[in-house]
Amino acid sequence: MKRSIRLVLPLVAFGSLSACGDSPETLFASARENFAAENYQEARVKVAAALQEKPRDAAMLALLAETHLRLGDPDGAEGAIARLERAGGRNTARMKAEAALLRQNPKRALELLGDDASPEGWRVRAESLLALGEDEGARDAYEKGMAQGGDIRLAASFARYLLVNENLVRAARLLKRMQQLGPNSYETLVMSGDLASAQGRDEEAARAYRKAIDAFPDRAAPMLALARHYDGIGKLDEASRLVEQAAEVAPNDTEVDQMRIQLMSEKGEWEQIRLALQARESELDAGSPLSMTYGEALLRLGHAEQARLLFRRAVLVLPGNPYARLMLGEAQLATGDAQGAWATLAPLAASTLAQPEVIERAAQAGRAVGAPEAEALQARLDPTRIRETMALVEQGEGALAGRRWATAVTVYERLLARGEDGEVLRRLALASSGLGDAAAAIRHADRAVSLDRRNADYLYVAGAVRLVAGQDLPEARRLLEAAALIDPRNAEIARELRKAKAAAG
Repeated sequence: MKRSIRLVLPLVAFGSLSACGDSPETLFASARENFAAENYQEARVKVAAALQEKPRDAAMLALLAETHLRLGDPDGAEGAIARLERAGGRNTARMKAEAALLRQNPKRALELLGDDASPEGWRVRAESLLALGEDEGARDAYEKGMAQGGDIRLAASFARYLLVNENLVRAARLLKRMQQLGPNSYETLVMSGDLASAQGRDEEAARAYRKAIDAFPDRAAPMLALARHYDGIGKLDEASRLVEQAAEVAPNDTEVDQMRIQLMSEKGEWEQIRLALQARESELDAGSPLSMTYGEALLRLGHAEQARLLFRRAVLVLPGNPYARLMLGEAQLATGDAQGAWATLAPLAASTLAQPEVIERAAQAGRAVGAPEAEALQARLDPTRIRETMALVEQGEGALAGRRWATAVTVYERLLARGEDGEVLRRLALASSGLGDAAAAIRHADRAVSLDRRNADYLYVAGAVRLVAGQDLPEARRLLEAAALIDPRNAEIARELRKAKAAAG
């Protein structure tokens, strides 16, 4: 969960509200209306103003605490809860538990929650269990909460869990329940977009996100989601406008920052990227998206040696990342290290799925060192040949994204016929698993691992397809543990490893 930036208003702002002549009761009633409409910033301002006149009003303090929780502000929530308890308020355990969860302390959240069986309690319990890697317990909590009637936030949290785990059918059923509970709520509008996006209904997703933005202009998430949609279809200017709009709402949000820099890179605005990131260079994690985009900006601006150092670190952290390896190879070429560039780029270019720029850079490095393979690489760049290959690659990617498993299998089998290729095998394993052909999925995934035992993606898929099939669970766990050691920051690997540990016992 993200912690939102607290909006600190001077006391004169609260005084001006009170000075308008509104009584504490009127302000409190208005705050409750704002809260019900999910306008939490306004609700917080008004209830805080009401509390200036009635500082020990338990109902007002409870609303203030809940508002801080909705804003993702554990500091403010805990302060309001302490005031509420001093004023004689009770039943604060669930609020304390939610604040603990916001502080990323799920064990403490569960302790505080006790046997709370409210919809809010089931949601906090499920999210705490998820944070602890106990997926089965979390799902049980979600199911029990929904069986008792649930509420919009519980349903939204459960639906998001199902989306992450690609159970789109059940997520769609939950969305229908959300549309009954709150058809115009923020949670329902955003989930409508997220589900449509996951199902490949891009235009419907865009409409849902636009509706959420119009209804809740103070939320950054749907702006970013729509910006990603526009980015995917090449509407970079529209995407950039949405990101700038999101930056006004959430100026310190890391996702907003990353999306802005990503769009600048797609536009080739390298000098702007350098200026934006150079003061933060020492703070950028090796292999992070911002670090690698900064490295590319330096490379494009002629600072090849500095770029080479950044991408060398990125490859050490993410040895299977093709972008990091391509950029390292380019930087090596630019610094005169043709031998190093050939060693870096040749394995990338050997893949049937290699993009033209990868093949071209590898051929350049190969020619510089006199590698006999350079001629064959150059032949692959024949316009007719490369166009046919890229058409197949695009068809396969589209089939995977659209979950058209049979088509994906057909395409990747055709590509595999051109030669043994770990990335083709990985994708073929995913498609076979989607078709329910566990034996083929495991066979293809294991072949990919045999080609590169240090590739976290190959290890991950080999473990995941076993987990999906419920077969050879100890081996699934071993493979996923190996993947996690290579790529410890990968959230998908971590999630599947938690499942494997639970399944294997």
